[in-house]
Amino acid sequence: MDFVMPNLVGSDLQSAQDAVQELDVFYSVSHDLLGSRNQVIDSNWIVCDQNVAPGQRVTGDVEGQIDFGVVKREERCP
Repeated sequence: MDFVMPNLVGSDLQSAQDAVQELDVFYSVSHDLLGSRNQVIDSNWIVCDQNVAPGQRVTGDVEGQIDFGVVKREERCP
């Protein structure tokens, strides 16, 4: 696997997951920045940060290693 990480901050979580799946990363993770709530309906959550910086080259197996920090759509990023 070899790609440049896109900037997914501001996207809804479903779109962010779809974007990395198009880059052949089929399993990414996410965490609630304001607590420990589960992200049940991914499109209701907004990406505030990502652990792989936009523009960073990604090589090798990163399944499960791309992590999105999210809040509910109606909330502000911390």
